[in-house]
Amino acid sequence: MESSIVKNLSSLISARCVNDPLNNVSPDDQCVSRVREVMNYYGIEPKILERNGFKTLYHIEGSGKPVVMLMAHYDVVPAGPNWETDPFTPVVRDGKVFGRGALDDLANVVAILEGYGRGIDIDQGTLIIAFTGDEEIGGRNGALALKEKLFSEGIAPTYLVNGDGSGLAIINRRRNVFSLKVEIGSRTTKIRGRANRKLYRLNSRSYHSAYFIGGADIHPFISLARDLIENPNLYVKEITGQFVKSNVLPQEIAAILVDEDGNSGEEIEIDESLTNLVKALMPLTRLSVEHDFPSIYGITVNPNVYRKENDIHILEIDIRAPLKTSKKLEESIEKIIGEYLPDARIKVSSGIGYLDTDRGSKIVQVSSEVLRKLGIKPHIVERAGASDSRFYSPHGVESIDFGPIGGNVHGPNEYVDIRSIGIAARFYRDVASKLLV
Repeated sequence: MESSIVKNLSSLISARCVNDPLNNVSPDDQCVSRVREVMNYYGIEPKILERNGFKTLYHIEGSGKPVVMLMAHYDVVPAGPNWETDPFTPVVRDGKVFGRGALDDLANVVAILEGYGRGIDIDQGTLIIAFTGDEEIGGRNGALALKEKLFSEGIAPTYLVNGDGSGLAIINRRRNVFSLKVEIGSRTTKIRGRANRKLYRLNSRSYHSAYFIGGADIHPFISLARDLIENPNLYVKEITGQFVKSNVLPQEIAAILVDEDGNSGEEIEIDESLTNLVKALMPLTRLSVEHDFPSIYGITVNPNVYRKENDIHILEIDIRAPLKTSKKLEESIEKIIGEYLPDARIKVSSGIGYLDTDRGSKIVQVSSEVLRKLGIKPHIVERAGASDSRFYSPHGVESIDFGPIGGNVHGPNEYVDIRSIGIAARFYRDVASKLLV
């Protein structure tokens, strides 16, 4: 089984199914054809659902209730810097496969297909297998489009096993995802002082924004904000950095800072708007609102993408919160912006949904039983990142996320453990078989 896993996973990694809105890049027809080829390898000739150029490949067999769906996504985030090898040339080493998307989420695509190929028993009901192409940019044209189609045709899933997890853990809860865009016009002036360039680096166990833990991890933008607040004579002239996308933590940023000294120093132009924008990150990244459901992670707010366009400073901020809607979030943000950045324009993008499945539900209990039979102690956990299950869970679909073992998601040298993909394949097969009765 491992030879077919490595072969098909390597094929998908090299397909470069990147979603990168900043550079107008999305999975192309060649990428979709590669996914189709891998599905063909396991005996599936998929149907295709297309919305706004994004394609979901899916397969349905059986009829009636219950309806069990196995889903994963084939799109990946941009490679980013600091890879030891070409991120789209898979490397097999020490029982692992390295490459962009190896763990998130191409290993799950292969594991679901391996499970299907090994035989899922359908005593009664309907099995759906689906692979979406836009999870990394919100999922509205993939998982949401598929949900709307299935619900309208009367085949809404009873259970969803979403292959977009890791660690062989049963994930029953994830927070909602929101985004904040702040725009403010440049306002420059000249002061006397000394300029220096300071580098701020990320210190985090993960490059994925959702897994950033304030107090334990260090965000480069927040470090810069602290310097500005602690030194009122410090101003920003310019900011550059390694910005990838809104849910990827910047590994480093560089700021040209000017320390004002009215009695000496050269005359240097600074940007008051940019300085105030960075200072406002201190209260913005410490938002506090009442939660709608329990969460061990609470609220995390990360400023991950900065750019300047036509003298407008633009900052994209990723927000994860245990909230069902954006109402309370917007109220809190508007108060902060009104106080510290009254000239700024803001846009809060509403959350799509969340994952919240009771630990005592049938899908969690069956999944736990299957893991025990595979010799693995079940761990039922909340995870910080979002997934396509958020489109289904709020509508009463019993949903979990799951996936193999690996690391460095959204960062350099992403990898997945090959043996654990085989375990995940057996998990998907056995859970689906037990639910289709």
